[in-house]
Amino acid sequence: MTVVVDGNDGTGKTTLVAALRECGHAVRDRGKPTEMTDDETVEAPADDVYLILDAPVEVCRTRLAQAGKDLSERYHTVEDLTYYRGRFQEVAAALPRCAVVDSSGTREETLARALEALEALQAR
Repeated sequence: MTVVVDGNDGTGKTTLVAALRECGHAVRDRGKPTEMTDDETVEAPADDVYLILDAPVEVCRTRLAQAGKDLSERYHTVEDLTYYRGRFQEVAAALPRCAVVDSSGTREETLARALEALEALQAR
């Protein structure tokens, strides 16, 4: 089973992927959910488990700015982050083995929420 971590820019995907790998999980950063936000005909593999990270637009923009990213770049604007946050929510609702994880807190809090979500998904 591969865990696919997805979500808006600035939600902490790269950080969570590294932490989950340290915990022994097979993890990919971004996957079919990203494609599905722009193309509803894309299908996600049934054997993967999906974690969609979610944080308020303001949190994402603050993190992007701290990382030195251009906030006027596509996917970093308020409009794009708002639009794709909604699209990721819709995609998550359509995937059978998916959880939305609040990533607005610390790295440790996000990891704990992700591990809890994975445990619940595996119990299904």
